[in-house]
Amino acid sequence: MMLILTIIKTLLFCIIFQSFLFKLLKINKKLWPHITIILYICLSYFNYHLEIDLIEYLVLHSIFLTCYILFLTIIFNESPSIFFFQNIKNKDLKKIFQKKNFVKKRLNLLKTKKLITSKNVLTKKGSFLYKNIIILSNLFLNEIK
Repeated sequence: MMLILTIIKTLLFCIIFQSFLFKLLKINKKLWPHITIILYICLSYFNYHLEIDLIEYLVLHSIFLTCYILFLTIIFNESPSIFFFQNIKNKDLKKIFQKKNFVKKRLNLLKTKKLITSKNVLTKKGSFLYKNIIILSNLFLNEIK
């Protein structure tokens, strides 16, 4: 029970501090992964109690940190699903969704990150990332076809 309470405290404090940093101090949102990791590790360190097993504590907190970062990735990277759910009651959803150009933005991002070439061919970095994504999705999501 003590372990769960430390995770809840760490997550709550992390959310509070992040909202303070991003909303009130207007820190650049491109730094969110770095700020999240540093903040979460610091808060985890301060919430540790000696009666809790250290390895169990570190494993569980690292799992929650990973989940939290994946959740924030969806939020900060303008997920098409979140945009869709936020505007689901809008009558012109289809037009607005198409004007948002999610695919074009993703292609441009892949090009700027040098994952694909200008001719839309995977680079070595892109194919390495693609292979890792396939391995991880097969491992965790059981999407073997």
